[in-house]
Amino acid sequence: MAMPLRSLGRAIVLGSALLGSVVASSLLTACTTSPWQATYTALSTEPLSPTADVRIRAVSWERLEPVLRDLDAEAAKSDAPPEEWPADLRSKRQATLLDALQVTRDAGGVDIIGRSAFKTTDTVEPEDGQLAALARQKGANLVVYSRSYLGKTEKIVQEPVTTYSSGSESWWGSDARRRRRHVDFSETSTSWVPMKIQADEHFFVAYFLRTK
Repeated sequence: MAMPLRSLGRAIVLGSALLGSVVASSLLTACTTSPWQATYTALSTEPLSPTADVRIRAVSWERLEPVLRDLDAEAAKSDAPPEEWPADLRSKRQATLLDALQVTRDAGGVDIIGRSAFKTTDTVEPEDGQLAALARQKGANLVVYSRSYLGKTEKIVQEPVTTYSSGSESWWGSDARRRRRHVDFSETSTSWVPMKIQADEHFFVAYFLRTK
């Protein structure tokens, strides 16, 4: 099942160990929900009505990643968590993130209401409708996502193994002449066994925004 990255409350960034060992692996094939929904973290407590129109767009990981690390490093140096910072510092922090997300609207007119983050070896298409459906449900009208290739990793998959058997059987009949009877047979059976393979792994993060 897909697991979310560690939550930083309302810090709205990911963590310095974003691509390190503390990032939870996601076996998305075991999930009945989308990876976006399975790893969604709310960043706003304000109840929002569902939206009808949602825009989905991408931002490069090369642009976003250094900003996330800088914001996380800034939070790590503070004696107070970011949600307890003065309003002006929190607004500046949000404006920095929105700039990294290439959101040109004034920061005061944008609420960051949630985030999804996961890594996976499965195929994920942000434009397939699942991300937009979750955004509408949560009240977002803009989602900005980014992806990064992490390299090769081991993956367990279920592979079919088919076995074939054939032979013959003979027996004495039960009729009065007690004739010997003979029949040839062949049969197949298939079982599923776990196999370890090498697969490409990607990291995804998406920010759910509500523009005013």
